[in-house]
Amino acid sequence: MRFAEVFLRLGCSLVGWMVLYAHALWLAVLHRIGCGPDGSEMHALLLGMVPLTIALSLLPKLTRPFIEIQSMLRWLAVPLAILVPFMLFNVWRVGAGVYRTGSGICTDAPPVAWHYAWAPAQLLTMAACTVAVLTVWLNSTGDRRTSETMASD
Repeated sequence: MRFAEVFLRLGCSLVGWMVLYAHALWLAVLHRIGCGPDGSEMHALLLGMVPLTIALSLLPKLTRPFIEIQSMLRWLAVPLAILVPFMLFNVWRVGAGVYRTGSGICTDAPPVAWHYAWAPAQLLTMAACTVAVLTVWLNSTGDRRTSETMASD
């Protein structure tokens, strides 16, 4: 394979990992950020990032032909796995506030339509990203063909 293709695959994969990290970190520290003067703007931003995060979670798979590179990059999944309990806590906390108490995100007023979609959308994002990351992890450990063999195919 040409250098440009290797560089493009590696760059796209790293962009995918960065988007996963951005979404995971924001979701994990959401309880520390709080509502602030802007209200639920951070929650709205995270909801808006859902389609982008799900779409870009497929980018880490682009290093698939290069098992050595994918084996190194798979370790980027470990910190994401550590963040999962914090992410689940925040999704549960916001979802419980909306569904159980009937109050909106960051307000005591009744929830608006997107408040009801927030927690399920975040859980869907977490599930899609988990599947994508597990696929990368399992593919990098299961197939040990070298990139030279893959390139000659």
